[in-house]
Amino acid sequence: LWSLDAPQQTLNITLLQCVLMGLSIRGSGERAHVNVKSSMLDSGELEFEGDFGASSQILVVGSRLVTKSDHAILFVRFTFGANMTLLLLDNHIEANSYAVHFSIAVVDGGGIIVKGNTLSTREDDDGVEASVCVNALDLRNDGYFDVENNTMSSVNGVILLGDTTVSSSGLLRVADCTFIGRKKYFDPTLVYLSGSVRFEGGAQWRVEGNSVGAASVLTIQYSWQKIRLSGSGTTVALAHNRQLKGSAL
Repeated sequence: LWSLDAPQQTLNITLLQCVLMGLSIRGSGERAHVNVKSSMLDSGELEFEGDFGASSQILVVGSRLVTKSDHAILFVRFTFGANMTLLLLDNHIEANSYAVHFSIAVVDGGGIIVKGNTLSTREDDDGVEASVCVNALDLRNDGYFDVENNTMSSVNGVILLGDTTVSSSGLLRVADCTFIGRKKYFDPTLVYLSGSVRFEGGAQWRVEGNSVGAASVLTIQYSWQKIRLSGSGTTVALAHNRQLKGSAL
């Protein structure tokens, strides 16, 4: 989108019933509405990069994104503008290592919703393969990351590899998902925490109503790791998760 100069305007881009063999969409700081609907990816990656302006929206819905690449959807060097919304809804997404991968997600007042998808990976050689992977996450000012009602098949459902901070009434939620853990060399888990985790200022972390088979609900990589809570109203809720086999934590 670098070549489009539309100050104070909204760029509307829709890909409808397209067959994609790798696509990179690069933001240029403008407000943009990007829609990928009822499309197919059969090689390469759907990559979002750059700066998407305040109140931008990205919607990927009803699409089949199946690739032999490491990632099916990749957000790399990607900046969320204030009050930006990202929606991944009712898709079939499959890749070798990560179905959906965020290098860094800083969400200020907007949100990410991953809902109603089938998310799967093929490999389990490193133990960090995941349906949803976030290298570093910062939710602030009512920003939210909501993973809801997905069917996930991988070593990990949601993996937070780096530092995670949720503040100022932000919300991190994994709810009503079905997780089918893939076990070859590593023990599968619905939510895997690798870096530091901090919730403050009325933030909420909820892992609720999930169905997990032959896997853990939550794994914290190191015994010395702490989940740090501070501020009035800050909430952590792990509740109503149904487990067929395995250990709870």
